[in-house]
Amino acid sequence: MIVYLVTADHAYTLNRYLQEWAPELVERIQPIFYEESPWEWLDLEATYIFSDIERLNADELQQASTYADFLVSKGYRVLNHPNRTPMRLALQNFLHDTGINPFRMFPVKDHPNPNFPVFLRLANSHQGSIGELIHSQTELDSRLANLDSRIAGAADLVIVEYCDTRDSSGRFVKYSAMRVGKRLVPRHALSSKQWMLKVPDIVDEHAVRVERDFLHDFPQRDALENIFSVANIDFGRIDFGLQDGEIRVWEINTNPTFMPMKKGLHPARADMIEQTNDWLMNAFRSIDNENGDSASWQSVSKHHVRKRKIWWLQRKLFRQKRA
Repeated sequence: MIVYLVTADHAYTLNRYLQEWAPELVERIQPIFYEESPWEWLDLEATYIFSDIERLNADELQQASTYADFLVSKGYRVLNHPNRTPMRLALQNFLHDTGINPFRMFPVKDHPNPNFPVFLRLANSHQGSIGELIHSQTELDSRLANLDSRIAGAADLVIVEYCDTRDSSGRFVKYSAMRVGKRLVPRHALSSKQWMLKVPDIVDEHAVRVERDFLHDFPQRDALENIFSVANIDFGRIDFGLQDGEIRVWEINTNPTFMPMKKGLHPARADMIEQTNDWLMNAFRSIDNENGDSASWQSVSKHHVRKRKIWWLQRKLFRQKRA
């Protein structure tokens, strides 16, 4: 069994993947909310993945770290131990200090004469940039002064120096790969004319060839394995670009979107994405601890379903969604 620890508001990543792309893994992967306080009741033998770490508050992070220590002491496999898996800002600082990323990310209150252009974002959010590129200190000051108060007061509001990774044709390509334990799976190469991209807006012959070559040749495998290893991240998706052939890491997401929605998937990409899903499912199978009593895990699943219903009722009535 694989236990996937995740915040309740963002468990849709795994649930959508299992429902749409990997129903055969439903009996092998058990989502558990951090809000269920699994450290108080769950200690069955399994592989435990700690995802969504950057979204935990200080108390939750401490409890999750103590829980991971306990699981390790029992001899269970733990991926992304919260004590050693870096948050977004710490990761970017590390990548800059080691020369992998030439650009910097820093809290708004600490910005030391940034190299323009820059953009704003919430370091622990998955929503990308806040607004367009900013080209001067005057423009930055104005943008900050006019932010929504909730964003302006966020502890993880950061400034990021822009890194131009356009190729010779003026396109941006966002490459992604997923690490699952010891396996690294190439996931996609999305082409666009936009520097901040979530979905490909160019799917022509050239873009398809770039993606196919990346997925099947995967020339960055060794370099990416090294980045994951030195960053102490066992599970997650790395998003990166190439600048003059050199890797520039945008982020490593510990609770990523595993696969795109099948509806709307461009026919020219469909076979490639199906192949990457086969690789991803095999990677999950490789970390599955198949020991354990099925009746005990059925009890865990029922416990989770009850907690999920209670959580969403409370969420609807009283709680604010996590970013």
